[in-house]
Amino acid sequence: MKKKLEISDGYDYLKFLTKEKDISDQIINHSRSMITIINRDYIYEKVNSTFCNAHQVVLDAILGRSLGDVWGHDTFQNAIKRNVDICFSGKTIKYEATFITPQTGKRHFEVVFRPLSVEPGKITHLLAETFDIDDLKTTKQAVIDKEEELRKFESNLPIGFLRCTPEGKILHANAAFLMIAGCHNGMSVTNMNLKSFYIEEELFEVQLAQLADSHTKNFGRVYLKNYDGKEIPCRISGFLAVNKSGSPDYIDFAVEDCSRELMLENRLLQAQKLETIGSLAGGIAHDFNNILATISGYSEMLHEDLPKNSDLAEKVSRIQLAVKKAQSITNQILTFSRHVEQEKVLINVSEVLKETIGFVKSSIPSNVVLQSRISKVEVNVLADPTQLFRVFLNLMTNAIQAMEENGGILSVKIAMVRREFVQHELNKDIVADEYVLLTFKDTGEGMDPSLIGRIFEPFFTTREVGKGTGLGLSVIHGIITEMEGEIVVSSEKGKGSVFNVYLPVSKSYAVPAGKKSARKRVLFITGNKYESRILSLALESAGYELVFISDGRNFARVMTNVKERPDMVIYMSDSKQINAEDLVAIFRTQKIITPCILITDPILEISDEKLLNSGIINQHLTKPVSLKEIRNAIQDLLR
Repeated sequence: MKKKLEISDGYDYLKFLTKEKDISDQIINHSRSMITIINRDYIYEKVNSTFCNAHQVVLDAILGRSLGDVWGHDTFQNAIKRNVDICFSGKTIKYEATFITPQTGKRHFEVVFRPLSVEPGKITHLLAETFDIDDLKTTKQAVIDKEEELRKFESNLPIGFLRCTPEGKILHANAAFLMIAGCHNGMSVTNMNLKSFYIEEELFEVQLAQLADSHTKNFGRVYLKNYDGKEIPCRISGFLAVNKSGSPDYIDFAVEDCSRELMLENRLLQAQKLETIGSLAGGIAHDFNNILATISGYSEMLHEDLPKNSDLAEKVSRIQLAVKKAQSITNQILTFSRHVEQEKVLINVSEVLKETIGFVKSSIPSNVVLQSRISKVEVNVLADPTQLFRVFLNLMTNAIQAMEENGGILSVKIAMVRREFVQHELNKDIVADEYVLLTFKDTGEGMDPSLIGRIFEPFFTTREVGKGTGLGLSVIHGIITEMEGEIVVSSEKGKGSVFNVYLPVSKSYAVPAGKKSARKRVLFITGNKYESRILSLALESAGYELVFISDGRNFARVMTNVKERPDMVIYMSDSKQINAEDLVAIFRTQKIITPCILITDPILEISDEKLLNSGIINQHLTKPVSLKEIRNAIQDLLR
């Protein structure tokens, strides 16, 4: 009886074990992860259905086989064996691997090796559990890619993004905000309060109160100050985030530097203002010129009726001189208002700039240093050479005057820039593929922003009464605009000014054959070498053949030789080759009837007046003489 009970108990126990094994096998086989058991000889002793299904193999093809046989001996030695051995030493190993399975292709898995002890105190097997984490990995990578995309978005946009506490303490700021703030170290901004960048800290408190009401707010244009204390116009928007309880959590701000936008707005307003002033000034100048023409005409007739040596004749001459000076001023106003078109030729801008620098160097104060960097590349622009000389001379003279008290450095540079750069800088229609950029920079007194907007207005000057007409820069503006160029000014009080002149580059063209033989010969008796050089350049560009002399004897020889005799004589009153008295004497003794043009300064010397009254002068021009003026004078006399 006892024996039967033992058999029955044993039978029930074996049945229980068998049932338990079936249940555990079902649990293992229905697991979503691949489960295998490996012994110390690296042999598979148990494999679940998920593993077989994933690799599309039957159970018998895996059970009893080694890891090397299943995965390849090289893969086993290089990628699997080390982790298996570590697990047999008693450690749980977890790592990620990429498998290629027939059912799913290439996927990412997480592999876990756990040590198993079938015999007490001895690790005899390991449990390998492989989880498919491909979806998790893909999702994780998508999050990483999205974060990288947002990071690039935040970094590449020229808009400052920052996150603050509800009190304004900066938690994070992107590179664009650091640039606006003038800070090169992001850590130094962290934990600072945004209100410290506000010129008026009370305004920041007002903005926080507005965000508390509406959560999102565009504050428009606000002036901030950077690390150096420089004021920067910025457009600011804010967003207040709240937590689940409705309390403020953090504030995000977007800060955009509006300096360029403000500069373009000011330039547009300035252009509109100058256009209005130009139209008004041009109309007045035309009317004034008509009045001057009447005064000039009647004074000339009165002068002819009076005895030449009388006091009244002398007084009428003074009236005529005043009329000529007034005409010179009205012509400058007309140039500013672009009512006087320039006679343009193709000219090498580097040559004109070199001539101007040479002229300025002869009279520069000892406490001012002139530094120039001029490219040797030939750069041609379509311009009136004398007007271009006038532009460069006036800009350099103004710069020197700004430094005459404390001294300084005047630097002049010339460079070539592409149309894309000019379009970005000027925000205007572009007329050429390339521009020549001429930069005139001084370390003088500088100007307040309020003055920069007025410097191109006619008769506006910061100099003392009697030391300037206020027409220099306005005329320059008119000349450059007529050339379809642009002049841009930047200045800071106490640090100096920078004038950038953009001129469209013109391509060279060939002179038609046979034109040289038809050129008229002009004898040019030069004065100041720099002004003479520019005029010579202008006349040669206009198609005239120039003849020069060294002294009075050479002049008499040229004028009496039929083959060498010129069609025209141009005489500059400050000539060193021959003085006015000798010129008149040679004309009279040799009975020369060749037309003569006299060029003088606006204020005449006594010798100039005598020359004008000598009867040998057919046309009188006052400096600065434009190419159009001198060409018209020559053409009138040749007719």
